[in-house]
Amino acid sequence: MNILDYLEMRGDLTFSERPFNEIDNLVFSVLAYLDMKDIVSEEFVFDVSLKRLCKQYLALGYDQSYIVNDPKILLKKIALCKRYERVRVGGYYHYVSQDDQVQFSCATFMLGDGTAYVGFSGTDDTLAGWREDFNFTFMESTRGQDEAAAYLNRLGGCTFCPLRVGGHSKGGNFAVYGAAFCDQRLRDDRITEIYSNDGPGFKKSIAGSEQFQAIMDRTLKIVPESSIVGILLSGTVNTKVVKSTAKGISQHGFYTWKVRCDRFLEAGSLSQSSAFMDETIKRWMDSLEDEKKQAVVSAVFDSIQASGATTLTELNASKWVSYNAILKAARSIDPAVYGDIAESLKKLAGAGKDVLWDEAKKAFMRKEPEEPSEEEA
Repeated sequence: MNILDYLEMRGDLTFSERPFNEIDNLVFSVLAYLDMKDIVSEEFVFDVSLKRLCKQYLALGYDQSYIVNDPKILLKKIALCKRYERVRVGGYYHYVSQDDQVQFSCATFMLGDGTAYVGFSGTDDTLAGWREDFNFTFMESTRGQDEAAAYLNRLGGCTFCPLRVGGHSKGGNFAVYGAAFCDQRLRDDRITEIYSNDGPGFKKSIAGSEQFQAIMDRTLKIVPESSIVGILLSGTVNTKVVKSTAKGISQHGFYTWKVRCDRFLEAGSLSQSSAFMDETIKRWMDSLEDEKKQAVVSAVFDSIQASGATTLTELNASKWVSYNAILKAARSIDPAVYGDIAESLKKLAGAGKDVLWDEAKKAFMRKEPEEPSEEEA
């Protein structure tokens, strides 16, 4: 079973019959990816049902198949479910800027049971969005993270119900950051649950802050067993590892997560490859100063943006033109920055070898000593 099977099997049960659960959290995190412009108001006026959202989304011909897991698939199913027929959507806010290096999108879902779910979208097709993901590694806060906290503050001033906050991928990071750094009264009195669905973590300075620690008991991170995205950076939170029908990075796709009734099917622990990647990347990140991380990210993305493309789709549509523009831009990079890139890659490779050696030593130490032979005895 996956999230789509859940809608078919449990979609006829209202929230009063079966309370909100972790699968519902993922449902709204997926819906947060939807392009809702010309359908849902930016104002906190909740007058759009999911059935109406689906009808207008299809009528307008919106196509988001460039996203690895097209949210339209879920939208078409959820529009038929009794469980979500009272849900109303409002407060759709979308902001993308290459100059500000931000890709931010979210909406609020009034569930009809006196509570609301604020869903933050993960990374889309824009280069600005992907660049922001890498900015997490050296910035105290990105524009998108600040927008998340500001959005919750605006919502808090217009509504009075308990709030759940969540998102998938980068949206999970925004949900946790926004909940931690919004107004204290809103954070402490109104936000009841926070979900990060395979979302990356934070710099240590953020993860160790008083605001971050204040929400840990209400935060749940859900990651697939071979997670790559969800293990990035810091932030010790309650984590549930779930089984997936896919392998490797494909497990980041939410349609691959296994479901049993109203909860995810737990895997127990991260796979060996995910644990190895986690330790390798942490060592690599710890070995680089923020200034060098920034230099590497800027050099790479400035070169890519020199192609004139603003999305991955545009980049892929004219590969040779893009390649030549990127190559030309790369040749103009400061040699010192080239050295930073080379050093970064060298440290990444070295961190992986260290981890591999450490694991070998641990395995050797765990091995039970063999019983001595009769001759040795």
